Amino acid sequence: MTVSSTLHSVTSDCKAGKGLPGHLHFREAGECQAPECDRIVPGGMVSDKQEWRYCSQLCRSRLFHSRHGIGTCELCGGPITGYSSPRRKPRFCKRAHEKAFHEERLMGPTGEFRPILSNYLATTTRYRPRALEDARLSLAHFFSFVVELGITRLVDVRPSVVSRWIKRERDRGITRGGFVGHISTFFLSMIAEELVDMSSPVISRIHSQTSAPTEPRPFTKEEVSLLWDLLIEYGDLVLLAAFAIGLECGLRVGEVCNIRVSDIDFQHQRIFVRLPTKNMATRTVPFGNKVALYAQLWLEQRRENSRYDHLIIGDRGGRYESADLDGRFRRFFQQHLEALAIFKFHRCRHTWASGLLNCGMNIAVLQKLGGWKHLGSMQKYLRILPETIRREYQAAYQKMQEQVEENRDEIMSLIDFMQTPGE
Repeated sequence: MTVSSTLHSVTSDCKAGKGLPGHLHFREAGECQAPECDRIVPGGMVSDKQEWRYCSQLCRSRLFHSRHGIGTCELCGGPITGYSSPRRKPRFCKRAHEKAFHEERLMGPTGEFRPILSNYLATTTRYRPRALEDARLSLAHFFSFVVELGITRLVDVRPSVVSRWIKRERDRGITRGGFVGHISTFFLSMIAEELVDMSSPVISRIHSQTSAPTEPRPFTKEEVSLLWDLLIEYGDLVLLAAFAIGLECGLRVGEVCNIRVSDIDFQHQRIFVRLPTKNMATRTVPFGNKVALYAQLWLEQRRENSRYDHLIIGDRGGRYESADLDGRFRRFFQQHLEALAIFKFHRCRHTWASGLLNCGMNIAVLQKLGGWKHLGSMQKYLRILPETIRREYQAAYQKMQEQVEENRDEIMSLIDFMQTPGE
């Protein structure tokens, strides 16, 4: 008997139910029942409990989710299928509907200004992605307010409208002044592109909003000691390495997450800070012994099969974003309320900058290492200690006194001058 005839005989017996265990039966080939899948599932023996026909585990999951409705979409009214978290019930059947819903809620009240706003936001190159979202919110709120006033043309937006809007924003608790700049940039762009013939309704000398000066927030020596003791006792090498980089290199949390293993030069003890950075400029920063220790220990434990070459990766091998690393610190410090009250990763940068300045580093070198574009931005991170002021004053005063004494020896009185024999 040939192989083909044997297989045909076995298949015939299976179809007839001969020689099969009681919990199995033969099912003919057919199309996969999962949504958005048209592959053919070959025939074969299946369990009596298997009601659906699917071609893969992914389709099995999709099929299961499609059979379990958990709500109604707020945009289209269709059923929402899948799993529902006890803490957060889904409101939309797909991500595109969620995005469209929030877009309509934000931009819908702008009325006749919506087309020109959408075109501006889609074509402007002035903003980075995160800043663009802030500009979108500012423009949507402003033109919703303009529509409430019954204004339908850009040329009818006067400086008094901007003043009233600023007052309303302040009344509802908005403290940052960036929203005025978003409106000013929009009108200047419209004027530059000759889409409107008007002057900008935003007058800088009247509408500029100055916020309260930001005070430096470095950790004290006691706070640093407390945080180190807790982290060392916990033994999480990811947190230890990240905290050491923050204190010894002054990197922002996003820059820490963006470090590749190849960016660390252990021989010369320096880290290359690659793009993207806040000011879109690379730099190289030296580090000390703690970074060398904990980064090496973490690299020995780090997963070798990760598809990412970043220094900081998760337990499953995935790369970390800023929120992930911040969340890992926060989850740990929740067990220690005293540390949770004082810890912000960005305070490491304040501590690093203030410490180097008080130890005598040249301010131009500090600005280059920290990656600050403007001196005014750097000054927000610098807290000058009283002992530094006293030390610098004493050194400068002593130097001034020495110069006075030298000048005194060179000064000749009028009597001495008259008694000097002529040449």
